[in-house]
Amino acid sequence: MRRRQHIRRGLLAAVLVAAVAFAAPSSSAADDDYEWYPGLPDAPPGFASWGASSMGGISYAKRAKQWFRAPDGMSTWLANVFSGDPVAVGDGSLTRSYGANGVAYIVSPDGAPANYGYMAPMTVRSVGFGLMPVEATVQVSQRRENGLPIPLQSKLTGTDHYAESPWAPGKPGEKFKQVAQETVVDDAFNIQILTVRVDGVDLGLTGECRTQTPAPFRLVGPGYTIDDPGQPPHDPAVDKDYLTEWYRTHDPSTYFHPLWGGELSGTMTIPPFTGCTTQAGDDLSALMTLSVSGPDNPVSARIGWICTKETGADRGGPLAPGMSAPKLTQAWKAEGSPVEGCYGTKKFAYPDRADD
Repeated sequence: MRRRQHIRRGLLAAVLVAAVAFAAPSSSAADDDYEWYPGLPDAPPGFASWGASSMGGISYAKRAKQWFRAPDGMSTWLANVFSGDPVAVGDGSLTRSYGANGVAYIVSPDGAPANYGYMAPMTVRSVGFGLMPVEATVQVSQRRENGLPIPLQSKLTGTDHYAESPWAPGKPGEKFKQVAQETVVDDAFNIQILTVRVDGVDLGLTGECRTQTPAPFRLVGPGYTIDDPGQPPHDPAVDKDYLTEWYRTHDPSTYFHPLWGGELSGTMTIPPFTGCTTQAGDDLSALMTLSVSGPDNPVSARIGWICTKETGADRGGPLAPGMSAPKLTQAWKAEGSPVEGCYGTKKFAYPDRADD
């Protein structure tokens, strides 16, 4: 009997990496007075723009040879935007650098240990050896400091290219190209296994099963170029419409932008486990480590369009506690604002199974 239990426990490799979809930061307009949303740290100096976006993801557990797709969640973020001075490049054109720094927080579901920083617990199902059903409840969360979530951070940078103004030499005129660099997010998540069932039998974990250290990941949003982002005569309203349509009609896997979303892809390392004891006193930590832990587990995250409220008393504030799913935010968005962020992201298709 004990041997059979250990075999079943060894099937847990399929249950973890499903929870690696995460929120990425973005940017827009804000107010520092948000004490009515307990659980968020003070805004960093210079950050003044709040917004929100939906998020979804897919990941691959290498040892289990299994893909998992995570449900949509919500992040709320704070950003600051910056731009450089025009620089002549010697061919009658000018360039201007631009960028945005972002800090993001996952909006926790009701019942989570805190208002922000926790993804919804996910039930992950797989079949061990092709016949043994394995089911686990996994929760992923942001690292914390002094009881508050440590924000996910990113930096978007790029260059706008302009023709020289015919009326003001040395000044930018019509914009003819926008070049965005890669966006990189380096961080780590806490991973906790709440429950495990093997062939319908609850192994009785005590609730303290987690990685010894947060699981590090590195995600990259691709760089890209938009030609002719402005139309003569140079008009910011025309530029905005052009860019909105460009992002709306292009494959989100080919770009990442804080306002228009996109994708970030990379890998996560699952550290060794600790605290994986059962109510019967068995310590499964070493077995969990052998079954699950390891580097280079592929992860992709898809971020929705900005979803923000622009009117009323909450103008510019963070997404309120409990708004952890896109369907809960639909009444919160401003009339006429982009709705993709409030209605979730396009689901990832499961890739073909690898031959490894």
